[in-house]
Parts: sequence; structure tokens; C-alpha cells
Amino acid sequence: MEKTEGIVLRAIDYGETNKIVTLLTSRYGKIAALAKGANKPQSRLASVSQPFIHGHWLLYGGHSGMASVSQADLIESFRGIREDLHRSAYSACMAEFTDRVLEERASYPGVFQLLLHMFHGLQDGKDPSVLFQIFQMKMLFTAGIQPDLQHCAYCGKPLDRSSRFSIRFSGPVCHDCQEADPHGIWMKPNILKLLKLFQQIDITRLGKIDLSEEVKRQSDRIIRQYIEEHGGIYLKSRQFLDQLDKYQL
Repeated sequence: MEKTEGIVLRAIDYGETNKIVTLLTSRYGKIAALAKGANKPQSRLASVSQPFIHGHWLLYGGHSGMASVSQADLIESFRGIREDLHRSAYSACMAEFTDRVLEERASYPGVFQLLLHMFHGLQDGKDPSVLFQIFQMKMLFTAGIQPDLQHCAYCGKPLDRSSRFSIRFSGPVCHDCQEADPHGIWMKPNILKLLKLFQQIDITRLGKIDLSEEVKRQSDRIIRQYIEEHGGIYLKSRQFLDQLDKYQL
């Protein structure tokens, strides 16, 4: 028996009455566990075996196969997220991104607290699109594909400003090198500073960040294309978010 704090990233039905929950735990990283009877309405595990639930989990077995859930106690349900369509969609994107990046049962110091802080920020009403961009920029370090924002991606010279971001060369390019990638993404001068801020910001001291819709769209485009190209990560949950934005729901 092992007890750990965990957040539900994903829950799928297994048979008629069971669920397999994928947890991001503070002790073991990502781990899948069988929650027997979780689909039964009267089950003690029914309410906690849902996405985004934060709880204490008592697990057993798992040394040579899948672990099983013996008991789970709710810490936070993040009700404010679950009842808001946009915040729920952004939470789903964060959870799926985490699930895609992390290897099972591997140590990833800081990722549990990062996701938990993001969920708290969503619960507290902070801008969900900004939180998601910060989350992705932080997770690029975990994925091992973080861009170097301090130097020109083409010539390597120190970089103070840039008006082009090259997906091909994996970073911003200086004025002298901007023609090296004719498909480089044009960006406002403050976008580079913003991306640096997202990389370096202390999430425990995250305050309110007010950005224009145009700036958020530009930075989101760069981050999204960078992740899809260099991480090969295409989020299914992002498609639903795109539909919400398309129809302005």
C-alpha cells in the first residue's frame, strides 16, 4: 500500500463498472491505476475518479503490472473549473499535454506543483489563455525542447529584440538573419519579452497579466506551431477549444 497526492489527468471506462485513471502524483510522477467499481453510482470512488480531481490516493500493487486504487480522499474538486466551459476546456488541454509529455513512473520534479498552480489560477479567475501559454512554455523544459530566447536561432549572437520567430530554426532570429527563414512568424517587439517572461516567471508569485487579444493570438500561434513541429504534439482537446473560439462561445 502506498499513499500519494495526485491529480486525475484522464479517466476511461474499463468494463461495465471499472475505470482506469491516469494520475499525476507528487511521489511517482504519472501512473495509471484501476479504480474497481468506480462506475457504480454508490461507489466511494465514483466522485473522485473524474478529470481534474485533486486528492489523496491509496494505491496497491503495480510493481509488475497496473496499480489498483484502494481508497481515495478528495482534496479539491475544482468545481469552478468544471462548471465553466472555457476553463474546463483549458484544463483538459493542460491535462492532455501533461499526459503526452510525461513517461509513466518517471520523476519530474515540479510538474505536479506546476499543474496544481495552473488549476488554482483557473479556479481563481485568471486569464485561461495566458495560463495555458505559461504552462506550455514551462513544460517545454520537461519535454527537452525549450527554445533559446536569448540568442539568434540562426547566427547565435545575443538577442535583445526580434521581429521574427523561426519555427524551422527553433527560435527568434535577429534583424540581420530574418531573411534566412522566409516563413518566419512576424511578431510585435514585445512578444519576445513576453515569451521570456513565460519561461522564467515564478508561478508561486503569478499575479494578473493583462494582454491584448492580438498579443495573445500572436504568442499562442508561435507556441502552438513550435510544439507541433518540434514536439509532434497535437492535442485533441485543443480542437474543442478551437471550436469554442470559432463560434465565440
